[in-house]
Amino acid sequence: VDLDRLPIKRLDAIDEAGNEQFPPDVSHEEKRLGMIRRIDFSNVVWPWQSLVENLQLAHQELSIIIDLINTVEANDAVAVAGMQRPKQLPNEILSDLAVSAATKLQRLRNLGRYFKQSSKAMEQKVSKEARFYGSLIRLQQHWKVKRQRGSEGFTFDMLDNPADTTRPSPIGVVRVLHETAGLLAIQRPQRSCRFISIRYLGADKKEALTDNSWVKDTHSALREIHQSIFLEQVFDRVNRESYGPSPGINVTGMREDFLQLAIDQDTSICLCLVSSKNPNPVSLEIYLLHVFHKNFQVKVKERSCGLSHFCKTVAHRIFSNKVLAEIECLVSRIPYLQLLSHPTWHSRSSSWSLSLKFPDSIFHAGRSQFHTKIVVKDDQVTVSGEGAPGILSSFRGISADVFSVSCYGCDLDDLPLVLLQQIAGQIIHWLHEEALVVGMKVSRDFLCLYFDVDQGDMLGLVAHVDPNDVDGCISWWLIMEDGEDGKFSRERRFLGHLSLEALYSLLMDLVNLCS
Repeated sequence: VDLDRLPIKRLDAIDEAGNEQFPPDVSHEEKRLGMIRRIDFSNVVWPWQSLVENLQLAHQELSIIIDLINTVEANDAVAVAGMQRPKQLPNEILSDLAVSAATKLQRLRNLGRYFKQSSKAMEQKVSKEARFYGSLIRLQQHWKVKRQRGSEGFTFDMLDNPADTTRPSPIGVVRVLHETAGLLAIQRPQRSCRFISIRYLGADKKEALTDNSWVKDTHSALREIHQSIFLEQVFDRVNRESYGPSPGINVTGMREDFLQLAIDQDTSICLCLVSSKNPNPVSLEIYLLHVFHKNFQVKVKERSCGLSHFCKTVAHRIFSNKVLAEIECLVSRIPYLQLLSHPTWHSRSSSWSLSLKFPDSIFHAGRSQFHTKIVVKDDQVTVSGEGAPGILSSFRGISADVFSVSCYGCDLDDLPLVLLQQIAGQIIHWLHEEALVVGMKVSRDFLCLYFDVDQGDMLGLVAHVDPNDVDGCISWWLIMEDGEDGKFSRERRFLGHLSLEALYSLLMDLVNLCS
């Protein structure tokens, strides 16, 4: 530590003229050297004296060696014959060995630490790779995996038939991603989760996952992408076939992922690819996919995807729904009527039956149940049933046709009335059989049952059918007919909407009256 006092300018000399002369300024280093020179080392024993002497000797030897080297380099005739290193002392050898051992020990420790860190990193990397390739192997059992050329990446090939001539799907290749945690992920293409939606136009308007769960979710995502590709192919096929002429089918609207078709005059549908699963109705979509798979994927025969057949199926579905609505309306108003649906195994055919079960008779075990079958093929309705005579056979009095099965066609507007007449005729037939069993003189007409009373008069039980009657659709009347002129008298009574049990009780009451 050097402490400099305030500088004092000492006067060095004064000349004859009286000018003062000052000594020159001394630097800091010069001051330090001056103070060192003032120290007297003569009486002090310096402990590093031997070190200084050794250094001086080494300096002399080094100077001699340098001079010798310079001489050898300058004179080609002089060469060094040999050089011997001076023998080390034992303590010097031990010191060198100790330094070398310490250096090697430190290097071994660093190497061990490096190996330990590398082992942990390698273990983590192997665990991540095993997790990724394990998931990839599981998915490879169900999906086609391809390795990308020139890289270590993988892709899923979602196309079933690469040689297909249809428009190639932009989502046919799904890239596999290797996440940092070792998880397998996929890069979902845009518009990779779409579904076909079929709508009627003009109708009524209404926490961390395990490896197993991760693979299941990835498998589900690949299934959605694969289904989207298939549905795009279906839509493209239908769109292509709509360009050609199809009888009864007209294209009324077309844009990207949307196709609107008019079937006949009063039926229109639209097919579109949507991004969310909200179809209506699902069965038509399933049938459309079935037609596509049967005609294109299986390739049993070379034929079109059946757009005409599909549109006729749609028209039949709309018409059959209207028929079913009419039938269900009648069944809901008549408590003793049951509706059964029958599979037809054909897309353009539907079938139902109305079951009429009568109470058990106390006198005989006769016919206790009648069926009326309704069949719809395309837009044609056919009604067939037994136990109810036709109007023509009833007027002609042909008894052979009374018990035969009648089959006739009708349109949608007349269907409720035809069914009610069929059901009422079956009830009249049942009452006629029961009356004959108990020995009554009775005859039947189309919807009327006549009983013989005193003096040739006729008592008639008449069924009145009305599809618009919300109370029961079938009501009953009692009328009295004069036997002389064959005309109805004004005596008539409205019985109301009677159950089958009530009708049977009324028949038993008429037994006493007619006897």
